[in-house]
Amino acid sequence: MIKAILFDIDGIIIRRDRYFSDKFAESKGIPIEKVTEFFKGEFKNASFGRADLKDIIVPWLPKWGWDGTVDEFLDKWFKDESTTDPSVLSILDRLRKSHLELYIATRQELHRKNYLWENVGLKNYFDGVFCTCDIGVDKDTLEFFEYCLKELSLDPEEVMFFDDSEGNVRCARKLGINAYYYEQVEDLTDALEFHDIDY
Repeated sequence: MIKAILFDIDGIIIRRDRYFSDKFAESKGIPIEKVTEFFKGEFKNASFGRADLKDIIVPWLPKWGWDGTVDEFLDKWFKDESTTDPSVLSILDRLRKSHLELYIATRQELHRKNYLWENVGLKNYFDGVFCTCDIGVDKDTLEFFEYCLKELSLDPEEVMFFDDSEGNVRCARKLGINAYYYEQVEDLTDALEFHDIDY
């Protein structure tokens, strides 16, 4: 019997047609590589809780032509990537009224995690967050999901997980979690119906 469901954020709850880094580089007329160099490198330290994003991004902003404050940049970034999928939120709202516990399982740094939880209001749909910046390992590791199971005090077969990364899904399945690759909302509804979960 399913007792808890874990959801990735970006690509499921948050809809994103293009990465903020792509749009920002285009708006500034700079090569995208100048921006992705940070996100593919030093940014990972923030994603795993080893550094504070507000500290490590400071020297990069002038290189990108940003003359505002760090907080203004982060606000622009977070707002740009905060469009929720109403169809998914509607399902979450109905699931919240059931016996199920709902959690976020995400790769985020601290400040965006808090922004999505508080400002976007994801706290109204979930019981808690499992985040790489708190756990210290990525979602394609067994350690991430072992941590989640321990905190939930549940067996793998009692947990469902949805993610738009096939690697993360495969990893969760290795532990026996009912993990599903997500491309569209029907992937969610089909899995819920397969497990006889009312929504």
